[in-house]
Amino acid sequence: MAHTEDSGDEHKPKHHLTGLLKEGLREGIVKGKEGLAKGKEELRKGTLELEHKLGLGHWPNVIPAGDLDITGPPRTVELGWHPVAGFAGKWFAEKTGLGRYITEHTHMCPDPTQHWAVLVGDYCHELWMDEHFDVIYINEKLDRSQWHTYPIGHTRFSDNALRQAGEMTIFHMRAKQAAYNLISNNCQSFALQMLDAIQIGNHREFATSYEVYRAALGHGDMAALFRSQANQLPPPEQEQEAEKPPGRVMEHAHKVMDENTTKLDEHHTLW
Repeated sequence: MAHTEDSGDEHKPKHHLTGLLKEGLREGIVKGKEGLAKGKEELRKGTLELEHKLGLGHWPNVIPAGDLDITGPPRTVELGWHPVAGFAGKWFAEKTGLGRYITEHTHMCPDPTQHWAVLVGDYCHELWMDEHFDVIYINEKLDRSQWHTYPIGHTRFSDNALRQAGEMTIFHMRAKQAAYNLISNNCQSFALQMLDAIQIGNHREFATSYEVYRAALGHGDMAALFRSQANQLPPPEQEQEAEKPPGRVMEHAHKVMDENTTKLDEHHTLW
């Protein structure tokens, strides 16, 4: 009888072939995970680079430590705007098509490349965005050569009290809607709400609102301080009488913004 020799893997035990398959599968999974990890790392690096170029995220606080006081001498409050400069402005204008819309459509939606803020003394108080495009509070040293400014009214707040007012304003905005929105949750919304909180004559309303804000954070220390200070000031009507026009600061602020903001047709935006 003829004898046939075994040849190749086809006559190897089944368990040996199964082992080879499992080993190959393990190697494939390991390499796949390595590739996925590398892809995630590259995505993370790309995201951080974009965030850096856009300037997203918290900025260092530049307001030095000082008194928390809402009873000081009146200081001028201005609204100011400047174009969103550099890469961020270019990204807003080109990647969202807003530069084209500015020239093609008008009069409904604020141009996001036009950035508004509250200016008092040496500092700007502003809304910005974190890496998730949620609204946050930032401040910076005022460089008047970079801003178009409009005197609006007065405040008795110290610089550190203004910082607290800015943080509180953002807190209340985020409670309603955390994400930046071109139409309803933007730098104009912040500037007007902060202005309303700090204007002459609104000291008692601010103290009450601040107390709610600090209680939500689990802190009540500074709230009591502001409430005590508010009770030392003259009645709101007497305070606001010194403004020009008296008692119409917010009306004036809305008018200034409306007259000095480029508008886009909200039906033609990508936001």
